Amino acid sequence: MDPRHKHISDLILSHSYHLAELAAKKHVQEFPIDGQGWLLFGEALMKQGKGNTAQLLFDRALFLDPKGKWMQFMQSELQKVTRDEVVSEDIEKLLSTPKVTISAALIVKDEERSIERCIESIVDAVDEIIVIDSGSTDLTLSLLQKYPQVQVHQREWNDSFAELRNEALRHVTSDWVFWLDADEWLHEDDSRLIRLAAGIYSSMNTYIPALQPCLINYVKNGHVTEYSVPRFFQTNRGIHYNGRIHEQIATEKEGVFTSNVLHKPIGIRLHHDGYEPEIKAQKNKITRNINLLRMMSKEEPTNPGWWYFLGRETMSTEDKQSSLFYFAKALELAESNRYFGRIAEIHMLMGKIYSSQNKLEAAEKSYSKALALHPDYPDAHFLLASIAVSKAQKLLEGAYKHVSAASNGFHTYRGTVAPDQSIHMWKAELLRSDLLVLNGHFAEAVSILKALQAEIPSLDIIDTKLKFIEQQIHQLSNRA
Repeated sequence: MDPRHKHISDLILSHSYHLAELAAKKHVQEFPIDGQGWLLFGEALMKQGKGNTAQLLFDRALFLDPKGKWMQFMQSELQKVTRDEVVSEDIEKLLSTPKVTISAALIVKDEERSIERCIESIVDAVDEIIVIDSGSTDLTLSLLQKYPQVQVHQREWNDSFAELRNEALRHVTSDWVFWLDADEWLHEDDSRLIRLAAGIYSSMNTYIPALQPCLINYVKNGHVTEYSVPRFFQTNRGIHYNGRIHEQIATEKEGVFTSNVLHKPIGIRLHHDGYEPEIKAQKNKITRNINLLRMMSKEEPTNPGWWYFLGRETMSTEDKQSSLFYFAKALELAESNRYFGRIAEIHMLMGKIYSSQNKLEAAEKSYSKALALHPDYPDAHFLLASIAVSKAQKLLEGAYKHVSAASNGFHTYRGTVAPDQSIHMWKAELLRSDLLVLNGHFAEAVSILKALQAEIPSLDIIDTKLKFIEQQIHQLSNRA
């Protein structure tokens, strides 16, 4: 825990709530983008019975730290607190943000399916909308004409999405630019949050804020959320785009591998349905992306990012060996680039390829490498557990074969060393029942044990095992 957070937390734990409030207030004045600071501030006030104020501070904390898992607990704690106090002017001033202007920006081509939904979601949240069209032949342009806030500019497609985005930046006149794609739409409850985010981060001078909204990607079996793509930044900080595909923000001084750009998740939600199989197939995205990435890997062969993207994109084809080659190339180049942040992800993707090929040892090594970089990485732990289960299942299958062979061996074995007769009499069947229990076959295990008990009633261990199975079955029936 950060020492400053710990100091405030210790004050709360010692019931020094007013002192915790003062310390937390000072902290958020100095570090207004620190979600944990706002959380502790809210907790200190909640402990003093100021429920309304605490709620506002918790909301700010969650907005700045949308991945936080604490909100449900704090909301349950708030239920115990009265919420009748008037929020002080001091707190309202602390929560206030400067006014800024914001442009939304899109690059489009033949987006009649979704363009109205996209524009309708964002039109009241920004001051202007800049659209770069690269040759639409459907109804996209005519649909855009009904929105006075939308400025459409034409640009020829030259195999570069970065070129189109940089063209849009040249037309933006606002303090901030918020990017979205035509197959995305802003969550209906988050319209006001765009200005809030820009206001909070406008005073940052040391670093260039690059804010990452929550992308809710609709896929075949539901939806997946991620915060990995920077979409929201100031227009006067020298940011531009680089790359024909999977374009990345860059600065004039450092390029794409920047040390002074602060990537931060923010509690703004964007829905995205472009990953749905039928939509993706319509746009032929995979073939286009692979071709553009191959061009980039030739133009910038020492950039590990293009090899990473090429490996990831080819995973959706049948050419898994090429994916592994591209990933290995990315890892090799990443050794000399300390700002490349995709190493753990590469190991995870390589592990998934190995798993699909049933190369569990190689997959295990890849996941372990990812875990070495991020010891609390949930995906790595889960997939390593899955491999362990697969190995355990194979071990159980092997054990079952061996115990069967042990029983059958008494009919054929003619060695000079006498076998253990108790294996034939009861040990093999007892072990077989254990294996059946481990695989969830309780009924078959009980049948074996009862038959064995009838033959050898003096074996107390059989009764112990039967009681255990009966307890498990009883618990299952009660839960049902």
